[in-house]
Amino acid sequence: MTRLATVLHYFGVVLVVFSFLQALPLLVSAVSERTVDFPALTYGAPAAACLLLGVALARGFRPRELTAGQAMAVGVIGWIALSLIGALPFWLALDFGYFDMLFESVSGFTTTGMTVILPPAGELSPIALQDLPESLLIWRAMTQWIGGLGIFTLLLAITLRGGPRHHLLAVEMHKAASGRPVPGLLHSLRILWLVYVGLTVACGAVLYGLLGDPVDATVHALTTVSTGGFSTHDGSIGDLAGHPHAVAIQYTLIAFMFLGGTSFLLHWKALRGRFRDVFLDPELRLWVAFLAAATLLVALSRRVDPGAGLHERIRSSLFHVVSVATTTGYTLRDLGDVAFGALAQQVFLWLMLVGGCVGSTAGGLKVMRVRLLARVTQHFVRRTALPPSAVVPLTLRGVAVPRDEVTRLAVLVFGWLGFVAVGSIVLAATSSLGVAAAMSGSLSAMGNVGPSLINAEAFAGLGVAAKLWMMVAMIAGRLEILPLLLLFRRGAWR
Repeated sequence: MTRLATVLHYFGVVLVVFSFLQALPLLVSAVSERTVDFPALTYGAPAAACLLLGVALARGFRPRELTAGQAMAVGVIGWIALSLIGALPFWLALDFGYFDMLFESVSGFTTTGMTVILPPAGELSPIALQDLPESLLIWRAMTQWIGGLGIFTLLLAITLRGGPRHHLLAVEMHKAASGRPVPGLLHSLRILWLVYVGLTVACGAVLYGLLGDPVDATVHALTTVSTGGFSTHDGSIGDLAGHPHAVAIQYTLIAFMFLGGTSFLLHWKALRGRFRDVFLDPELRLWVAFLAAATLLVALSRRVDPGAGLHERIRSSLFHVVSVATTTGYTLRDLGDVAFGALAQQVFLWLMLVGGCVGSTAGGLKVMRVRLLARVTQHFVRRTALPPSAVVPLTLRGVAVPRDEVTRLAVLVFGWLGFVAVGSIVLAATSSLGVAAAMSGSLSAMGNVGPSLINAEAFAGLGVAAKLWMMVAMIAGRLEILPLLLLFRRGAWR
C-alpha cells in the first residue's frame, strides 16, 4: 500500500503540471476567429478535472522512496494517462470516435506524427486539416512539443526538486543520458529546456517571416524542433510548394529538423563557444556522413520528374532524408510515390531504424548505439583472432564501455527488432497491406517517424487491432521498450 501511495502521489504531480499545459489553447480560442464551438468545455473541463484529480492525489498520498523500476512503471502509466486525457479535446471538438482520437493523441505525445485526420477523400475524415479550428491545431502541435523532451524532464525542470523524483528520468533517460551541460542533473535539465524553448522561438520567428501566418508558423515551429511532424496541411509541406518562399521554408525546416535531431548537449556547447568540441563530436560527424550518403543515394535513385532541375532533386532528397532520419516525418510527397525508386525507399527504411542522436528529440535506435554495435562487433572479431589470454578492453571515445551497457544495448536492440517483427505480422494479418508496406508501417511506429510506404487510402482502412498495436509500438519506441515491459512485472510494484 505504501508503494501504491507513492505511485499515486507522483502521478498526481504530473497531472497538475499537465493541467496548465492543457488549458493553454483557451488563450488561442480567446483571440482566434476560427475556434471550437465550446472552448470552456473542450479545453477547460479536461484541464480542470486533471488539476483537481492531480491535487487530490498529490496531497492525499504521502510519497516514499521511489525505486528506478517503480519510477518506470509510473512513467508508462503517466504517458498512457496523458494520452487518454489529451485525446478529449479532439473527441469533444471533432466528429470522430474516441478510439481514433486516442490514436491521434498517442501519435502526438510520442512525436510520431501518424494521423487519422485524413483529407476528405479518406473514409475516416469529415474535415481537412487546414479547416480545423486554430486552437485545436495548436493543441495538436503542443502534444508533440510536450512529448519532444518528455513530460517528466519538464516536470523536474519546473519543480527543480530532487530526492526520489530523479528516478522518474529512468523512463525518459534517452533524453538526458548523453551528458550534462553543468554539474547537477536538475539544473542540466533546466538548461536543456531553455535551449529547446530557444530553438522553438527562433524557428517560429523565421517561419513567421516567411509564411506570414502566426498559426502556421507556431504549429510548424512546435512540431519541427520536437521532430514530430504534425502539419496544418493535409499534404504536409508539399502543400506549400506554390508558396513564394517555398524554397526558403524548406531549407528552414531542414535546418531546424537537423538541430532537433542533434544532441542538445552539443547545442549548449555551441552556445558556450566550444565549437571544437561540437565539430569533433564522433556521433555528430558519423550522423552528418550518414545523412550525406543517404541524400546522395536518394537523389541518384529518384526517377526523373518532368520540369524538376538538379537543385530541386537534391533539395527534395535532402529534405526527405533529414525528415525521416530525425523522425520528424514532414513530406513533400508520399514516401511510396513513384518518384522514389526502390533504392530510395530502402534508404528511408534504414533511416527509420537508425533515427537521430542520443539526447535529442528524435526517435529510432540512435546513431551512437549503432556506432557502439559496430564497435562491439569489431571488438569480438579482434578478440577471436587473439589468444584466449589476451586482454582487449572494449572502448568507445577512448573510454571503457561497461559490460552492463553492452547488455542493455543488446536487450534494447533485440526488443526493438522484436516489436518491429511482431508489428509487421499484426499489420499484415489484420489488413490488406503488402510485405514492404507492413514492414515500413511497423518501423515507422517504433521509430516514431510518421510517414511510411502505406498510402492514405490503405491507412484509412486499418482496423482496430492494427491501430491498437501501432499505439503500443509508438509508446514502446518513445520510451525505449524497457519501461513498458516493466509495467507488466509484479516486482515493479512491490
